[in-house]
Amino acid sequence: MMSKIGGESRLLAKHSVIYGLGNFLNRAAAFLLLPIYTRFLTPTEYGIKELVGLSTEVAAVAISSSFVSAIYRFYFEYESKKDRNEVLSTAIIAVGLIGLAGVGVLSLMTKTMASYILDSPSLYYYFILSFCSLWFQSLNEIGNGYLRLEKKSLKYIMLSTGKLVLMIMLNIYFVAILRIGILGIFISTLLASASLSLVLIVPIIFRIGFAVSLNKLKEMVRFGLPLIPSQLGGLVVRLSDRFFIKGFCSIGDAGIYSLSYRFGTLPSHFISAPFNQIWLPRRFEIYKEEGSEELFGRIFTYFLAFLIFAGLAVSVLTKEVIQIMADKSFWSAWQIVPIIVLADVIFSLHYHLNMGILIEKKTKYLAFINVSNGILVLLLNFILIRQYGVYGAAIVTLIAYVYKVGLTYYFSSRYYKIHFEFFRIAKLILCAALLYGVCTMVAIESVYLSFVLKSGIICLFPGLLLIAGFFSAQEKRKAIQMMGKLVPGI
Repeated sequence: MMSKIGGESRLLAKHSVIYGLGNFLNRAAAFLLLPIYTRFLTPTEYGIKELVGLSTEVAAVAISSSFVSAIYRFYFEYESKKDRNEVLSTAIIAVGLIGLAGVGVLSLMTKTMASYILDSPSLYYYFILSFCSLWFQSLNEIGNGYLRLEKKSLKYIMLSTGKLVLMIMLNIYFVAILRIGILGIFISTLLASASLSLVLIVPIIFRIGFAVSLNKLKEMVRFGLPLIPSQLGGLVVRLSDRFFIKGFCSIGDAGIYSLSYRFGTLPSHFISAPFNQIWLPRRFEIYKEEGSEELFGRIFTYFLAFLIFAGLAVSVLTKEVIQIMADKSFWSAWQIVPIIVLADVIFSLHYHLNMGILIEKKTKYLAFINVSNGILVLLLNFILIRQYGVYGAAIVTLIAYVYKVGLTYYFSSRYYKIHFEFFRIAKLILCAALLYGVCTMVAIESVYLSFVLKSGIICLFPGLLLIAGFFSAQEKRKAIQMMGKLVPGI
């Protein structure tokens, strides 16, 4: 069993590191652009950018996201390359046609959307540009899903890196040099997304051909249809707070909160997202194997250790980072980041807890969980944001994700019960909480010295786990062997 866990861990680690590098470059690009955004844009302009982007995400759910989940589930249902290619090409063609129709309809509604969301119908062209980008991004999601299914992580990171470099160059040119503000951001996104489609989707189509299977399309639609209300409910949970903040407070407050959210979700971007890019398709290959319940439980513990470590770092260091890189008008954003980080860590757990639901294709449960969660969030946002502003929004997010993860575990464990290592997980949480408490007591006037000291305290996390007896004897031996290979003589 241990050799099986070791082999699976190495496979996941290898591809997670590669995907993680891609995500790191992605977030690094975002951080490189943040000083530009926070210097050349006002909080109100940044809020407009976020509100348009979040509105577009709602449309993305109906167009492509359910098909991405469907190809993960059905690709490995078939053994022959012909059938697998049909699954992929059917998804690409369906998304392309649905996307064109969707973008056409949405374009007719842009003035109304701009009037209600941005308080100015004259800003409708932001939505048009964003919806056009959405069509290319939807196709790219299918292509990226294929690369993950085939474990082509190196190709994925090469394409991602190319897109990021292009995005950075275009944003600098349009925003910092031409000074055309957020219009430059939307133009950059459109050009970068279209370029990626050209080098990703077109070669895939030439390789697998245009083959549409109506039977496979029906299967994917039947599987994915309940995911649309499910994912729309998830979007309500994740995005509606910005719109309530804009309504009860201001677009500028929505911009400040969006910056907080960008920092607070960094753990999932750096740890959860790259891990899931290999793990979500991989688990359907191995769940039928003997001992998979124990294997999944151990993988979950390792995953959570890295996620909590990243969450601790973000919660502690965001204040100094924002003060160093952003204009003073954005500094208040750090105050709610720890709450968002905690919510983000809890949210990331559902990717592991939903296994039984997906194995049995009981996606109706996901629809119930997310729709009911969305209703709960709308009610709580109305009450708490009205009274407490951005702090209320952060608390609502935390409550929503606890609700989501709790129900996901309840329904999914009926069909597939993962053997979680609860005692070890408790040690992870207690050690992280202790170090966070120590860091909150650090009060140094120098921002740079404070950053260095807090970073040193965070780095004590692995040692504290060792003292707490988190690591097994076999894990210690394995760690010593790996260190011996890296540093001869150990």
